Amino acid sequence: MRTRLSAILLAALACDGGTSPSPPARVIVTPGVKLLAEAGATFRFAARVTDAQGSAISGAEVAWSVADPSVATVDATGQATAVAAGSTEVRAAAGEASGTATLEVYIPAPVAEYVPGQAYFGRNRYVEYIAGDLPLVVSAGHGGGEEPDEIPRRTWGTLGRDSWTQETTRAVRDSIIAYFRGGQPHIVISRLRRTRLDPNREIVEAAQGSEFAEQAWREYHRFIAIARARVAEDHGRGLYVDMHGHSHPTPRVELGYLLTGGDLSRSDARLNEPRFPEQSSIRSLARRVDLSFADIVRGPLSLGALLSGERITTVPSPLIPDPHGEPFFSGGYSTRRHGSLDGGVVDGVQIELHRPGIRDTDENRRRFAGALARSLRLFLETHYGFAREQGTAAGR
Repeated sequence: MRTRLSAILLAALACDGGTSPSPPARVIVTPGVKLLAEAGATFRFAARVTDAQGSAISGAEVAWSVADPSVATVDATGQATAVAAGSTEVRAAAGEASGTATLEVYIPAPVAEYVPGQAYFGRNRYVEYIAGDLPLVVSAGHGGGEEPDEIPRRTWGTLGRDSWTQETTRAVRDSIIAYFRGGQPHIVISRLRRTRLDPNREIVEAAQGSEFAEQAWREYHRFIAIARARVAEDHGRGLYVDMHGHSHPTPRVELGYLLTGGDLSRSDARLNEPRFPEQSSIRSLARRVDLSFADIVRGPLSLGALLSGERITTVPSPLIPDPHGEPFFSGGYSTRRHGSLDGGVVDGVQIELHRPGIRDTDENRRRFAGALARSLRLFLETHYGFAREQGTAAGR
């Protein structure tokens, strides 16, 4: 009996010791798509090896390779290094099984000089920059309509589109060229729908984890920064205008200088206290001109006054100095980032447009564009020393 049990035990041990692991049946490479945005950038891919039943095979040896080493290389650990612009396949092989991922290397061609009137684009043309030569930068971040499959829908935050703001901005450009005697503003436009990217937010909320949306976000703000630097170099000072659309109950244009409705409800004497200009997007202008801050924001030479003179109901302005407790946009991320709050010589204002009579038809968009162009011309002449005839800023 003892001999028989021993034999059974030995057989069982022999059977267990002779069991070999299941062969690899599948290799899953993650992420399936990756973007590297400069030569020399690196990223380590991961590979999960499974058997035919889908169980992970621990410690499986993986061999890495790329289809086109002129685009990128990959080492034995799965770390890829960008070499040049293009796209290549990254492969991980384990035994007879293998899996792949797509690696794109995007390196924009260097631009020696941005030519006024010429359009420049970011990756996949999601962002457009039309270079200019005036001390004026205009952006539109929420009017795009493109919804590419590679960028997932944003799932939180504001998702509604500022309809017709892209078209309004292009009409404004046409009018500025006409009223500035051929001078051209710098224009930056996001062509992505807001469900894919909101460039007027910090990158986490704006792109929500999509590296392709993050790339477009960086390009959008980089183009604005390029335009602002050009304005500072060519003119010594200038203005940044961020165009938006609102659906507030009262149909009026809202000018956001990073001042809340509560701030604007204060008396001129209170608004002139140092803390208000110092926390505004026109900080540089307030420090430079011989006017009170209240006059700059809502006095007879303010942008609101000039628009009101064009029969555009505007707040703040001499006629409507504050929102009177109604909804009001004071300025968002782009105005805060690209105005003069944190320094620099380019001031910023967010312009919020109601839809009826402004954005709703091509005729209305062009009529408003003419009114804004004339107002901006006078505002730049008055506060920035802009000489229309020469197309330059005087008194540098």
